[in-house]
Amino acid sequence: MAARANLRRSRGGFTLIEMLISVAILAFILGAMALVQIRSQATSKETMGKTMSEMRARRALDRVVSELTGVSHSLLFPDPTSNLGTSTLTYQHPTGVDAVGNVTFDVPSRLELQLSPNEIDNGLDDDSDGLVDERQLVLTRNYNTPNAQSVVLCSGIPRYLEGEVANFLDDNGNGLLDEPGFTVSRVGDLLTIRLTVQVPLGGGQVDTTTVQTSITLRN
Repeated sequence: MAARANLRRSRGGFTLIEMLISVAILAFILGAMALVQIRSQATSKETMGKTMSEMRARRALDRVVSELTGVSHSLLFPDPTSNLGTSTLTYQHPTGVDAVGNVTFDVPSRLELQLSPNEIDNGLDDDSDGLVDERQLVLTRNYNTPNAQSVVLCSGIPRYLEGEVANFLDDNGNGLLDEPGFTVSRVGDLLTIRLTVQVPLGGGQVDTTTVQTSITLRN
């Protein structure tokens, strides 16, 4: 009777092998759950980065379009008709007509792609923000006057437009050579604006968005 009781007690517990199998299964389940969580967080981060880069790019592009709408191509400097385009543009808007019938213009404004503060053009992430040699798009009112005022329209702009590298070739097939991350070009009365914006996702990953649009200039 004692032997049978001991047998029943041993069968009622877990053997070492059963415990090891249970621990292994639990570890597998927990590992799978952790992997799903990590992938979910990565996807969420990528989605957030994409949304942010698109929002920044489109907001800046809309502002540039607003600035250049109504401008005559004769009042653009430099005139961006070459296959290099330009990342710096000075312009004036017509404001009215004087007493003798001459068109009057406002004080020049300027759009300029500048190296971001604390960055050096050296192929490194000098300011430790996850981007390399990034630029910012700056709008200056009353350009070249004592009352000049500047505002940053967009940051996180790479040195070159998406798909371009420094080789004096048209790598991205848009007709321009080695264009910067912000580029304005003109063909006839059609002015085309292109902009690439980057947002760091962490771990060396970067989300990149490129937008472009065209407007018709005044004669």
